[in-house]
Amino acid sequence: MKKYIALIAALFALVSCYKPYVSKVDLGVNDTRVNITWTQVKEQPLDFVFPVYSTGAWTARIVAGGDWLTIDRTSGEGNQYIKCNAQTNTLDIVRAVRMEVSNGKKTIPVYFVVSSSTLSAADIADAELDNYLI
Repeated sequence: MKKYIALIAALFALVSCYKPYVSKVDLGVNDTRVNITWTQVKEQPLDFVFPVYSTGAWTARIVAGGDWLTIDRTSGEGNQYIKCNAQTNTLDIVRAVRMEVSNGKKTIPVYFVVSSSTLSAADIADAELDNYLI
């Protein structure tokens, strides 16, 4: 009987020390730049998700660039995904969109950049991205 009581006490001690992981990220994203190759969008639109990490409410809005990129939500709370759709790039030009994700205290700019057949989005310097807001 003493063995069972000791075993139960040991199991209780192990369980009482367990703490689930809770994110303490005020606001975050995986990347502040998403490069899309021209081959991914030259014949058909591209659907993808963009994660937002937050301990509270947040907003997302496209602030510059064309309407070739659409998002399925402009606000949320906690960790969520934004579903994105990049339209077909029939013009074969480099283009970019700037989105801002904010929680009221912090704002994170995010660029979505599509390559052309001759210029890779990855080869464009961050400082030059505003030149491609189409």
